[in-house]
Amino acid sequence: MGAPRRKVVVDSIPSQRSVAVALLLVAFALSVNPLNASGQEPGVTVINVPPEFSALDIRSRGGLHYIDLTVSDYNSWADIFRVDLEVLDNDESSIAHVVFQQYDDNVTVEGDARFAELLGEILIWDRSAYAFTTNPLSIAERSEMRVTFVISPIEGRWLKVVATDLAGLFATAQVEYLAGISGGAPLHPLVLIMLALAAAVVIVGVRLRRDRLGV
Repeated sequence: MGAPRRKVVVDSIPSQRSVAVALLLVAFALSVNPLNASGQEPGVTVINVPPEFSALDIRSRGGLHYIDLTVSDYNSWADIFRVDLEVLDNDESSIAHVVFQQYDDNVTVEGDARFAELLGEILIWDRSAYAFTTNPLSIAERSEMRVTFVISPIEGRWLKVVATDLAGLFATAQVEYLAGISGGAPLHPLVLIMLALAAAVVIVGVRLRRDRLGV
């Protein structure tokens, strides 16, 4: 939740100089997004913002686990650099790590999109997939990319996903993971928001307690 909005009372007409300064600031703000200014047609022209998860669905089929992610980036799906998926144990240590990467690196912005396995051997390569709209007509089509990781069941406690854009901004979601899940287990965006808020409340609570105890 942002800071409370302050009510400002203006009791005079702005001068021509202040208007000119304001216009210059607006022009500067609209020019600080070099990625879209360079001609990324699918993009939505906004100042760079971090990606976010608009949907997360965990389901089991044929003895395999399907993790369907919808990642949104309002600078364009082309601004999404990579999506990491980790399975964590009780101590939140990684026991498996797979990734979808759209470019070789975030500097040259070249290379073929691909999946990779950084830890473990759980990824089902021929079933994992990604999709986006090449001729978008709506903001959602311009900003959303769908990534499906298909993995073999593995014993773990948590499932962690991280989406990173070309500028290094990222979004993180972590949910409980059970190797024996069956059927669909969709997580509505509201649930993701509630999980994030709950984590924030816990962090704030711990800090307040430490301050109170003088730790």
